Amino acid sequence: MTDLANRVSGLSDTKRLALLRLLAEKNAETRLLELTGSHLKVLREGSPRLFFFPATEGSVGYMSGYLPHVPAPWGVYACQSPGLDGDQAPTTTVEEIAARGIEEIRRLQPHGPYHLAGNCMGGLPAFEAARQLEAAGEQVPLVLHLMPTFARAWQELPEADSLQTRALHDYGFIIERLLGHPVELPLERIAAAPDEQRTDILVDFLAAQPGLGSVDPQVLRHRIAVYQANLGAMFAYRPAGGLQGRLHVLAVGEGTRRENVVDPDSPYAKALGAMDQDRVEIEKIDAEASTLFDCAEPHMSRVGVALRAAVERVSR
Repeated sequence: MTDLANRVSGLSDTKRLALLRLLAEKNAETRLLELTGSHLKVLREGSPRLFFFPATEGSVGYMSGYLPHVPAPWGVYACQSPGLDGDQAPTTTVEEIAARGIEEIRRLQPHGPYHLAGNCMGGLPAFEAARQLEAAGEQVPLVLHLMPTFARAWQELPEADSLQTRALHDYGFIIERLLGHPVELPLERIAAAPDEQRTDILVDFLAAQPGLGSVDPQVLRHRIAVYQANLGAMFAYRPAGGLQGRLHVLAVGEGTRRENVVDPDSPYAKALGAMDQDRVEIEKIDAEASTLFDCAEPHMSRVGVALRAAVERVSR
């Protein structure tokens, strides 16, 4: 058995499931809202309702791990990115992601108050959706950004001029964090290949790795396409203004990794520059940043204390 196979087999069930979700799983444990064409996933029915926007890869199944930390009787719903099953083209701007999310949210709840949250890149469409709803005269008492404060050299990573290369860098980074071990992705070979071949190189590489044999190559291609579209949307986003209400950021990162700082160069932090600083609350949580994707304990409970407190605050 190879070292990578040993690493995969040695993962906890929680982390193994998170890795498979990142690569190919279709969130079988969640169900779509029973409305034609909806991409709104029901994580828990209830009222009031908390609506989540997902991270760059677009899936929402991992958010089931947030449920123990959202107080009852709140319902929890998530706006999964279109295109994960290859049924349609992904959305390509934060404004469009937010508008599509609002359309689906309003089919379930026609009027506010609305409570919005986003994980990682999802904090940007949550912020933008709040802006659009406020402009329509609605109240948005909670806008919550669960922000992983990964220590990365953000300015040195490829940006919009090479979305494919950057998306593959990001995939490799998250895989390594979930495994707790470096993975030698063939990035030089990918960078040298024509655009139309780059995704196939990654798909073929992963499919050949022991321990990852259950990955469906076609599903992974759809996932990477959604990732690239969301990544491009994040890079292009220029908030047109701030919120009338407040923005609450849960900045998740371990102090031992020096990840307890909100880096202004992080693309996740774009909304902060559009806000009056007296309307922003940044709460630092000393926990592994990747717990926002795998919900592993004990780190998720550290995040959960702050998540519960933020929701309970608007319940009073």
